[in-house]
Order: sequence, then C-alpha cells, then structure tokens
Amino acid sequence: MRRLLADPATGTLTDLAEKGYRPSAALDRAVRARDVTCRFPGCRRAADSAGTDLDHTVPWPVGPTSAANLAVLCRRHHRLKHTAGWTVTLDPTGEMTWTTPTGRIYQTEPWQYTNPDPPPDG
Repeated sequence: MRRLLADPATGTLTDLAEKGYRPSAALDRAVRARDVTCRFPGCRRAADSAGTDLDHTVPWPVGPTSAANLAVLCRRHHRLKHTAGWTVTLDPTGEMTWTTPTGRIYQTEPWQYTNPDPPPDG
C-alpha cells in the first residue's frame, strides 16, 4: 500500500510514501536517480554501486519510507550517520544537511541534471 502526498494549494504530487520498511523497486530507482552519489559531503561513490544503501533520514517507523525521507549513503557514511553527535536532515527539495559533533554544518543537494558535468562513474 502507498500513500500519495500532494501540495494542498496546487494538488501537485509532492511525495509517495510506502507502508513498509523496504522501498519498492520503483522508489529505490527514483531515489538513486535523484542522488546519483552518496549524499555525504564530498563522497563520490555512485548511488547504484555495491556498498550503498537507502537510508531513512528519520528512522522508520517514525519517518516514512518515502523519497522525502530516503537518501543514498555508502556503508561507511551510513555507519557514520549513526555515530554519536552527528545529525542529518533532509528537506522536501532533497537538500541534505549534515551537522558534525563539533557543530560544523555541511549541505549536499540532489544531482542537478542540467549541470553540464556528467554524473561520476561507479
């Protein structure tokens, strides 16, 4: 079962949420296509390579299994995210904000397909 989220003013679909923990194949493909690489600042590991996961930014079941709450992380940065002192948020536009244990803030954005540089190779 899926839940569709729409903008109340325009009726435009803004997100698709699924009931279970594991995303469907379609949602998995959509998030990996949005992110292209691991979303940790500076990491270039390809989203579709071995050793990458879709991570619930807000842990499931509190956070939904939806594009607005999922991001690609390589295993190293997936583990780091769960280390004490790190906080991560993902806003509806796909911008991800990482705050280090010392309070430094880094932001990553989803891949911009209008960017003239090609996506990185796996």
